Amino acid sequence: MTRFTLRPGTIWVTGLSSSGKTTLGNQLFENMKEKGIHNVEFLDGEALRKQLDREYGYSVEERFAVARNTVVLARRINDDGSFAIVSTITGLKAMREHARKCIPHFMEVYLNCPVEICAARDFKGNYEKALAGLLENFTGVTSPYEPTDSPELTLDTASMSIQECSKILLEKTLLFFDRNSAHDPLNPSA
Repeated sequence: MTRFTLRPGTIWVTGLSSSGKTTLGNQLFENMKEKGIHNVEFLDGEALRKQLDREYGYSVEERFAVARNTVVLARRINDDGSFAIVSTITGLKAMREHARKCIPHFMEVYLNCPVEICAARDFKGNYEKALAGLLENFTGVTSPYEPTDSPELTLDTASMSIQECSKILLEKTLLFFDRNSAHDPLNPSA
């Protein structure tokens, strides 16, 4: 088994609803466990909404509240020496910039998937509700998703299989966390 000297940090998987965030975040969590990395926590947006003080909906304001609470949790996990994998919709660039400022070792993974494909995958019917005007401020339909200029990793989940995306995500995550990697800004001589 390959040995890694890893530095705790946060992988933040974002994109539109039904772009594959939970699936890929959970797969990354499982893959890291298989690699012998057990000090990792998976913070999924849907589950987080239910764990917080109250159940949050889908408006921009509520998503921002979930993101702020998630930043606090991820930072606490990292400060305790563990890794955090976050999968939640953070449609506003300002949300992700806030996370990046608060979490010292942060990698954004953007799942690029057109609204039409995400809507076709939506088994909860939220896109249909948003398009019918029954769900306000739904990111991607009634509220825009603001992509970051340069996320550390972009995956095209519309054209790539989950297996392909999962493999790339694991490779890039291990490089990002590896203290000996050339990608480590704290170890420029590597």
